[in-house]
Amino acid sequence: MLRALWRSPTARFAVVGLAMTALHLAVFRLVLPSTMPEAANVIAFLTATQVNFALSYFWTWSARRPLGEETVGSVLRRAVLFNGSAGLGFGVNAAVFSTAHRLVGLSPLESAVVATFAGAAASFLLSSRVVFVRRPVPADVDVLAAPGREPGRLPPLVPSSSAGWERS
Repeated sequence: MLRALWRSPTARFAVVGLAMTALHLAVFRLVLPSTMPEAANVIAFLTATQVNFALSYFWTWSARRPLGEETVGSVLRRAVLFNGSAGLGFGVNAAVFSTAHRLVGLSPLESAVVATFAGAAASFLLSSRVVFVRRPVPADVDVLAAPGREPGRLPPLVPSSSAGWERS
Protein backbone atom coordinates (compact mmCIF):
# COMPACT_ATOMS: atom_id res chain seq x y z
CA MET A 1 0.00 0.00 0.00
CA LEU A 2 2.85 2.39 0.80
CA ARG A 3 4.32 1.72 -2.63
CA ALA A 4 1.00 2.54 -4.35
CA LEU A 5 0.69 5.71 -2.29
CA TRP A 6 4.27 6.71 -3.19
CA ARG A 7 3.45 6.32 -6.91
CA SER A 8 0.34 8.48 -6.65
CA PRO A 9 0.76 11.92 -8.23
CA THR A 10 -1.13 13.42 -5.28
CA ALA A 11 1.32 11.86 -2.81
CA ARG A 12 4.27 12.96 -4.95
CA PHE A 13 2.82 16.47 -5.12
CA ALA A 14 2.54 16.49 -1.32
CA VAL A 15 6.15 15.32 -0.84
CA VAL A 16 7.49 17.92 -3.28
CA GLY A 17 5.15 20.52 -1.80
CA LEU A 18 6.42 19.91 1.72
CA ALA A 19 10.02 20.09 0.52
CA MET A 20 9.30 23.32 -1.39
CA THR A 21 7.51 24.75 1.64
CA ALA A 22 10.61 24.04 3.71
CA LEU A 23 12.79 25.64 1.01
CA HIS A 24 10.45 28.64 0.74
CA LEU A 25 10.49 29.21 4.50
CA ALA A 26 14.26 28.71 4.75
CA VAL A 27 14.92 31.28 2.00
CA PHE A 28 12.31 33.59 3.55
CA ARG A 29 14.03 33.45 6.96
CA LEU A 30 17.45 33.93 5.35
CA VAL A 31 16.37 37.02 3.38
CA LEU A 32 13.95 38.57 5.92
CA PRO A 33 16.57 40.37 8.07
CA SER A 34 17.77 42.40 5.09
CA THR A 35 14.46 43.33 3.43
CA MET A 36 10.77 43.94 4.03
CA PRO A 37 8.58 40.84 4.57
CA GLU A 38 6.78 41.06 1.18
CA ALA A 39 10.08 41.20 -0.74
CA ALA A 40 11.46 38.26 1.26
CA ASN A 41 8.32 36.33 0.39
CA VAL A 42 8.73 37.08 -3.35
CA ILE A 43 12.39 35.98 -3.35
CA ALA A 44 11.55 32.79 -1.44
CA PHE A 45 8.62 32.00 -3.73
CA LEU A 46 10.63 32.49 -6.93
CA THR A 47 13.44 30.28 -5.65
CA ALA A 48 11.11 27.48 -4.58
CA THR A 49 9.15 27.71 -7.86
CA GLN A 50 12.16 26.96 -10.07
CA VAL A 51 13.22 23.98 -7.96
CA ASN A 52 9.57 22.87 -7.90
CA PHE A 53 9.39 22.85 -11.71
CA ALA A 54 12.39 20.53 -11.96
CA LEU A 55 11.00 18.13 -9.36
CA SER A 56 7.49 18.27 -10.83
CA TYR A 57 8.72 17.62 -14.35
CA PHE A 58 11.09 14.79 -13.51
CA TRP A 59 9.15 13.11 -10.68
CA THR A 60 5.70 14.33 -9.60
CA TRP A 61 4.08 14.39 -13.03
CA SER A 62 6.62 12.27 -14.94
CA ALA A 63 3.97 9.78 -16.04
CA ARG A 64 2.15 12.54 -17.91
CA ARG A 65 5.09 13.36 -20.15
CA PRO A 66 4.79 11.95 -23.67
CA LEU A 67 7.30 9.12 -23.83
CA GLY A 68 10.04 9.76 -26.35
CA GLU A 69 8.33 12.86 -27.73
CA GLU A 70 9.71 15.62 -25.53
CA THR A 71 11.68 18.29 -27.35
CA VAL A 72 13.47 21.31 -25.97
CA GLY A 73 10.54 23.39 -27.24
CA SER A 74 7.94 21.27 -25.46
CA VAL A 75 9.90 21.39 -22.19
CA LEU A 76 10.25 25.17 -22.50
CA ARG A 77 6.51 25.45 -23.25
CA ARG A 78 5.75 23.42 -20.15
CA ALA A 79 8.18 25.58 -18.11
CA VAL A 80 6.38 28.72 -19.31
CA LEU A 81 3.00 27.20 -18.41
CA PHE A 82 4.35 26.11 -15.03
CA ASN A 83 5.76 29.54 -14.25
CA GLY A 84 2.52 31.16 -15.42
CA SER A 85 0.52 28.91 -13.13
CA ALA A 86 3.04 29.62 -10.37
CA GLY A 87 2.42 33.32 -10.98
CA LEU A 88 -1.29 32.76 -10.41
CA GLY A 89 -0.45 30.66 -7.35
CA PHE A 90 1.76 33.46 -6.14
CA GLY A 91 -1.11 35.90 -6.58
CA VAL A 92 -3.06 33.74 -4.13
CA ASN A 93 0.03 33.47 -1.90
CA ALA A 94 0.67 37.23 -1.91
CA ALA A 95 -2.95 38.15 -1.22
CA VAL A 96 -3.17 35.68 1.67
CA PHE A 97 0.25 36.75 3.01
CA SER A 98 -0.60 40.45 3.02
CA THR A 99 -4.04 39.82 4.50
CA ALA A 100 -2.67 37.57 7.23
CA HIS A 101 0.24 39.90 8.05
CA ARG A 102 -1.24 43.37 7.59
CA LEU A 103 -4.93 42.85 8.41
CA VAL A 104 -5.05 39.83 10.72
CA GLY A 105 -1.80 40.70 12.50
CA LEU A 106 0.06 37.39 12.17
CA SER A 107 3.86 37.48 12.30
CA PRO A 108 5.71 37.42 8.98
CA LEU A 109 6.63 33.75 9.43
CA GLU A 110 3.09 32.72 10.41
CA SER A 111 1.74 34.67 7.43
CA ALA A 112 4.21 32.93 5.12
CA VAL A 113 3.09 29.50 6.35
CA VAL A 114 -0.61 30.29 5.85
CA ALA A 115 0.04 31.83 2.44
CA THR A 116 2.19 28.89 1.33
CA PHE A 117 -0.59 26.40 2.00
CA ALA A 118 -3.17 28.54 0.20
CA GLY A 119 -0.82 28.92 -2.76
CA ALA A 120 -0.14 25.15 -2.76
CA ALA A 121 -3.83 24.38 -3.18
CA ALA A 122 -4.08 26.73 -6.15
CA SER A 123 -0.83 25.34 -7.57
CA PHE A 124 -2.03 21.73 -7.38
CA LEU A 125 -5.19 22.55 -9.29
CA LEU A 126 -3.30 24.43 -12.00
CA SER A 127 -0.50 21.86 -12.29
CA SER A 128 -2.79 18.85 -12.50
CA ARG A 129 -5.35 20.43 -14.81
CA VAL A 130 -3.29 22.74 -17.05
CA VAL A 131 0.49 22.27 -16.96
CA PHE A 132 0.73 18.50 -16.58
CA VAL A 133 -2.70 17.56 -17.92
CA ARG A 134 -3.18 13.88 -18.71
CA ARG A 135 -3.30 13.36 -22.45
CA PRO A 136 -5.36 10.47 -23.87
CA VAL A 137 -3.21 7.65 -25.17
CA PRO A 138 -4.70 6.06 -28.31
CA ALA A 139 -4.77 2.27 -28.57
CA ASP A 140 -3.44 2.51 -32.10
CA VAL A 141 -2.89 5.27 -34.61
CA ASP A 142 -3.11 5.51 -38.40
CA VAL A 143 0.26 6.67 -39.58
CA LEU A 144 0.83 8.46 -42.86
CA ALA A 145 3.81 7.27 -44.80
CA ALA A 146 6.87 9.11 -43.63
CA PRO A 147 10.03 9.21 -45.71
CA GLY A 148 11.57 5.76 -45.44
CA ARG A 149 8.55 4.23 -43.67
CA GLU A 150 5.60 2.20 -44.78
CA PRO A 151 2.13 3.45 -43.87
CA GLY A 152 0.33 1.33 -41.33
CA ARG A 153 -0.79 1.00 -37.76
CA LEU A 154 1.36 1.55 -34.72
CA PRO A 155 1.07 -0.91 -31.85
CA PRO A 156 -0.40 0.40 -28.61
CA LEU A 157 1.93 2.71 -26.73
CA VAL A 158 3.54 0.90 -23.84
CA PRO A 159 4.33 3.21 -20.93
CA SER A 160 7.28 2.61 -18.69
CA SER A 161 6.57 0.44 -15.67
CA SER A 162 6.67 3.45 -13.36
CA ALA A 163 4.01 5.23 -15.39
CA GLY A 164 1.62 2.31 -15.87
CA TRP A 165 -0.37 3.09 -12.75
CA GLU A 166 -1.53 6.42 -14.14
CA ARG A 167 -2.13 5.54 -17.77
CA SER A 168 -4.36 2.53 -17.15
